[in-house]
Amino acid sequence: MFEYKPRELNYSKVKTYKECPYLFKQKYVKGFKEGLIAASSLGVSVHRTLEAYHSTKSFNGILKFYNKYFISGGYQSAQEQMEYYLKGKEMLQEYAEKDAQRKSEVISTEKEFIFDYDEWTIRGKIDRIDKIGQDTWEVIDYKTDLEPPTDFKAKDSLQLGIYSVGAKRYWNMKEGKASIYFVSNNTKASADFKDFNEEEILETFIKTGELILKEEFKPNQEHCANCLLKNRCPNSTAKEEI
Repeated sequence: MFEYKPRELNYSKVKTYKECPYLFKQKYVKGFKEGLIAASSLGVSVHRTLEAYHSTKSFNGILKFYNKYFISGGYQSAQEQMEYYLKGKEMLQEYAEKDAQRKSEVISTEKEFIFDYDEWTIRGKIDRIDKIGQDTWEVIDYKTDLEPPTDFKAKDSLQLGIYSVGAKRYWNMKEGKASIYFVSNNTKASADFKDFNEEEILETFIKTGELILKEEFKPNQEHCANCLLKNRCPNSTAKEEI
């Protein structure tokens, strides 16, 4: 059952509010669901595949899991579905080849952290956690963008920042790094835990949370073109003709 918890924050909520407060209201206050599109459908399929792949330690069966967890919804045609299926298959095969050379130990997948900060509850779910040395860890988030950004800087990522804070506060992981793993080209961008300013990160979360409590939900039309609710939003400037 949907329940709105205004004092509970995670990265997705903060990101959504900062991009468009009105979209935040639709998703997290009213509980509207975003429909699947090709990119998000493939993303879910790949995430579920990698969770199963690492959880079972079946290093030869990644395509078996992909076929099991591939989501067929969200595509505009059978041709588009096949195109995305093949793209996912290729990236996962390359992932498995590179993973065979991994020296770290995968200790968990889809692991949730939660901690209280003043009157707020901060949550997050991390795709993968590796042990990379004695009392040293790596928290990893998968991204499945077919064209990963070329200017991504891990140390400036609010998502990796709050993941590093969560890892330290909830699991007492004092040393380590936080990474984004771009599955489409099997590259990784990382920053050491110490590269993140914990005070600034938490301040960003709390300031956003305070605006949410004030119910300041004005629309921001700068991101309409990429919004999954654009055809249902009365403020959208990017509605498609049906």
